[in-house]
Amino acid sequence: MDNLYDLIIVGAGPAGLTASIYASCYHLKHLVTSSNLGGQLQFAPDILNYPGYLHISGKELTNKMADQATQRGGEILLDSVISINTGNLTVDSQDLPGFEVIISSEKKYKARSIIIATGTERKKLNIPGEVEYTAHGVHYCATCEKQDYKGKVCAVIGGANSAVQAAVQLADAAGKVFVIYRGDQLRGDPIWLEQIGQNSKIEVIFNTQVLEILGDGKQVTGLKLKSIKGPESTVLATDRVFIEIGGVPGTALVIPIGVKMDKGGYIIVNDKLATNIEGVFAAGDLVSYGLSIEQISSAVGLGARAAASAFAFLKKENAPTLWGQSQIKR
Repeated sequence: MDNLYDLIIVGAGPAGLTASIYASCYHLKHLVTSSNLGGQLQFAPDILNYPGYLHISGKELTNKMADQATQRGGEILLDSVISINTGNLTVDSQDLPGFEVIISSEKKYKARSIIIATGTERKKLNIPGEVEYTAHGVHYCATCEKQDYKGKVCAVIGGANSAVQAAVQLADAAGKVFVIYRGDQLRGDPIWLEQIGQNSKIEVIFNTQVLEILGDGKQVTGLKLKSIKGPESTVLATDRVFIEIGGVPGTALVIPIGVKMDKGGYIIVNDKLATNIEGVFAAGDLVSYGLSIEQISSAVGLGARAAASAFAFLKKENAPTLWGQSQIKR
């Protein structure tokens, strides 16, 4: 069967592409499918914390990962998955449990195992100026972006851990950091809240909504703000805007087959990155809290581990080491 694979990897971000590279090393016939090559990685304008590169754009790193995956033997299909079904497959005259993956063209692919690596999507404000100035002063990850804000005025939008951590980090180099939050109390961990309170560079603006991101056609110049408690609006001049309001895990596909989630909607996995459904693994930012730190290096490591676990599931033996030692049957 041309459409029968050992493994189908759903998602083509850092976790999915790394899983593909390792699956090729393990000689697993596999398919990577996603409508969005690179996932959120491709939107990072300049990355400074990925090993091996002093700086590289997200799009360039995406292309390098994808090229490596295909040159190793991986097959990448740029199409969205609309459903995953469970059922038996006939393999070498045996009926074995497996999965059917249906893409948007309604073409069907079958596999003995699945890695879900659909990541998370950063929440957007969906306000005027946001799209226009993304990567031109508007960013979604303070730890990922080019740190060119020395002496600049920065605005962080949000009030939970990601926002307060971003504010503390930015204050190390920025001239001024505003935290803009629609609530009346920050919701970060005490250690971060303490640092916010002690840093004279950081000013928190509570009970305030951002109505619009302003610019000169090339770069961000400010924010149009409105107090929740009054009708008046004001303009805050700023050079950089960091939108830190969290992300949404891409787990909708696996809910129908019974994959368990935690209270935040992230996939629950064990130390092998296996879910509660036999043959289904998960890697990247959508795995349960504590395993991912929402960084490229974390996603890469989880992708490699998920591929090794898929190999072990399929072959009933541990995945080979990098130097190719033979393995003992489980």
